[in-house]
Amino acid sequence: MSVAHFSVGSRTPQAGRVKEAGFTLVELSIVLVIIGLIIGGVLKGQEMIESARVKSTMSQVEAYRAAHNTFYDKYSAMPGDYSDGQSALGTPVGIAWTSPACDGAANQCDGDGQIDGNGITSETVLYWQHMAAADLITGVELAAAPNADHGRGLPSAPVGGGFSVAFVISLGKQAHWVRLERGPATNDGVIEGDTAMSIDRKLDDGRPGSGWIRQDNRNCI
Repeated sequence: MSVAHFSVGSRTPQAGRVKEAGFTLVELSIVLVIIGLIIGGVLKGQEMIESARVKSTMSQVEAYRAAHNTFYDKYSAMPGDYSDGQSALGTPVGIAWTSPACDGAANQCDGDGQIDGNGITSETVLYWQHMAAADLITGVELAAAPNADHGRGLPSAPVGGGFSVAFVISLGKQAHWVRLERGPATNDGVIEGDTAMSIDRKLDDGRPGSGWIRQDNRNCI
């Protein structure tokens, strides 16, 4: 049995009164700080992951440029357009050389100095197959046109989307361009403008309309 203590006076005693519990302002501020740190850590982590993807994509672009130049120096022809590609490179696993063929016909390793096709046809698919067959690039699953897509016949990119090649005019300059895009059939952009600018500054002249890296309203080329 408990003993109740009453104060002397005329007021009615209040026995067993319980102190109400709650958070103090200090405790609430600590909780908010912890939540802020967690959110900040998540955002910073996402930023670091995205930065790593961009750097990996930049390295990929430089590797393709080096592979292209090495191929040309070795065979005196551009990959995809190499008229002796089938006989010189053999037939690696995954390459049929039939769709598209590499037989010297028009737009099929015809040796005219131009990589023909729209990114998923003809020599623009053979372009990647030639460099892979020459052991100059890796990570390209070989596939025949017209079923080529990023990750199948065309290389994918860490930032999303992937790469294709085409002989086109970009901001007034006609040349062979490796395009970073969301899809080879649409050519829609896959990176934000500020990210494209950052890549341009690190690898080229920092100007979207000049140099060997160019960006238009849809693509970072």
